[in-house]
Amino acid sequence: MMSWRSFYTDRIALGILFISLFLSFCSYADQTGDSVKVTMHGILKRRPCHISNDQVIEISFGNVGVNKIDGERYKQPISYQLECEDPDATAALIMTLKGTQTSFNTSAITTSVSGLGIELLQNGSPATLNQGFTIDYNSPPTLEAVPVSSGATLQEGTFSATATLLAEYE
Repeated sequence: MMSWRSFYTDRIALGILFISLFLSFCSYADQTGDSVKVTMHGILKRRPCHISNDQVIEISFGNVGVNKIDGERYKQPISYQLECEDPDATAALIMTLKGTQTSFNTSAITTSVSGLGIELLQNGSPATLNQGFTIDYNSPPTLEAVPVSSGATLQEGTFSATATLLAEYE
């Protein structure tokens, strides 16, 4: 799971690399007799959002009956807190639920068990995976997770799944 700090660190590192390459090019051009004067300016702003203090959100479904999975039973809330530094009411705040989609349910992420998925719900409706949606910072959506089956015969055992919850200003 990529943290917000590493997300912004990567973006800043790419910006520094670009500026370094650009300045190296300008230096090379000046050494060959061609010179270019470049003036750059801008504002570097950092307005990151943090979900649950950048901690992993754990959801336990407990004992799930292999023959009782119906897309309603075992539903669990995805409890999270959203905190954005210097929130901007004029900018769009985008939330994305990222994960590997199952072949049998477009709103479900794959699990470690073939034929078993975890459907993600946004305000009670199936979520669209890997596609951002605009949210209200003051009223973030309710998220839930529920086991779903492809109809395959499932064997007893443990299962796990991983998804990423991302919030960022556009």
